[in-house]
Amino acid sequence: MIETARLLLRPFAPDDLAAYAAIWAQPEVVRYLPNERDTTKAQDTAASFLEAWSEEAWQKGYWPWAVIERSSQRLIGHAGLRHSKSLDSPELVYMFDVSAWGQGYACEAALAACDFGRDTLRVDRITAVALAENAGSIGVLRKAGFLFQGETTADGLHLVRYDRRL
Repeated sequence: MIETARLLLRPFAPDDLAAYAAIWAQPEVVRYLPNERDTTKAQDTAASFLEAWSEEAWQKGYWPWAVIERSSQRLIGHAGLRHSKSLDSPELVYMFDVSAWGQGYACEAALAACDFGRDTLRVDRITAVALAENAGSIGVLRKAGFLFQGETTADGLHLVRYDRRL
């Protein structure tokens, strides 16, 4: 469990599923995600991510956390590191409820994840990938100290890669 000034980052619990699925059901939230964008399957999508991350935790020792807004104790999204078979370092991932956008939560969570990577995992670099047209996410990465590394295409998607040295 990690605490920041305004957030609590903790493992997902089974009773988080409904609130997490509600976030996945928001078209604005999934618009720039390279994976599941069908909001009618939000419950199944949320459940499959939680299951996958639970398995990954045992294999790699890290996974995205549930992000809780400390003042309201409300689940507002996920953030953290995940193992990516296509990248050579842990990947920063995050997704937030629309109501949490524009408040600096994504940057705060990204910085906490980087600290975890440096202090606990002892890695020297974190990578993040975003759709090239996702200006909001690219802004978060820049504010969190990530530097542009280049563009690529994967599964027909135009992506940008950012890295942060720790």
